[in-house]
Amino acid sequence: MTRNERILLLAQKDEASRREALKNILEAEGLKYTIQEEAGSYKNPLGVQNYLLEIGISNQDPSLLFSAHYDAVPGSTGANDNTASVCILIELALEFTRQGIPARFAFFDGEENKLAGSKFYVNQIDRSLITGAINLDLCGFGDAMTIYSHGKKPGSIMALEPFMRKELLELYHGQLVSYLPKSDDYSLSSAKIPALGISVMPRTDVAFLKALATYDNGILGKPPEYAMMIDQMEISTTMHGGYRDDPKWLDDETMDFVYQYLLKAASTKPEKVKKRFGLF
Repeated sequence: MTRNERILLLAQKDEASRREALKNILEAEGLKYTIQEEAGSYKNPLGVQNYLLEIGISNQDPSLLFSAHYDAVPGSTGANDNTASVCILIELALEFTRQGIPARFAFFDGEENKLAGSKFYVNQIDRSLITGAINLDLCGFGDAMTIYSHGKKPGSIMALEPFMRKELLELYHGQLVSYLPKSDDYSLSSAKIPALGISVMPRTDVAFLKALATYDNGILGKPPEYAMMIDQMEISTTMHGGYRDDPKWLDDETMDFVYQYLLKAASTKPEKVKKRFGLF
């Protein structure tokens, strides 16, 4: 199955159809999964269905987690938010299988409903089995890959160090930033799992991130200025029913460099990085 075929199957406005499409794709690709399910409630009538994969893991070995949400806001195709990221991780899982690289993958439901899927996930798992988490959101449009490291100083978590090497970021148009809008990496970080959030956007949008951080820290929640600034960002046209919220606007080159960056970083042993940078 090609990337474009996966995108067209997943980028649907109906939530139940998206769930079924993800299931069908994983099965067609031979990727074994389990479903982590929470029944519907008055707060979340559709409930939660997270799709979880373990690649090359035995005896409950600790590993990295790669995640992306597959749900979309009502009426949206979810093309860039977040079908592109899901398809990147499916390709990564297939390549990890071929190369024997151990990792966990989670395709979260309910991100658009106050991070319901990832919050449920962290409450159900043994968190000691996750050495670090890399969450993708909005990774199919733009030319600047932004990486937000939660909590500790970037590079201080050994398992995540390979993803923040300067030469790798330069090669794949990446830069560390001090803020990204909330996605599932916030749930992971809140559960004391070292986490990175990764998004791609046009370079002109990156300048907005510092200002957005100040608006997101208010005691009374986000002021109207926060939403106004988000609306000024070009990336907003690719999500939540914007005029670029369509698979035709997804950029293969953008998805390629995110995929290659993840594969290159995941193939690097953290111990080698530490020795190279004199961290021992």
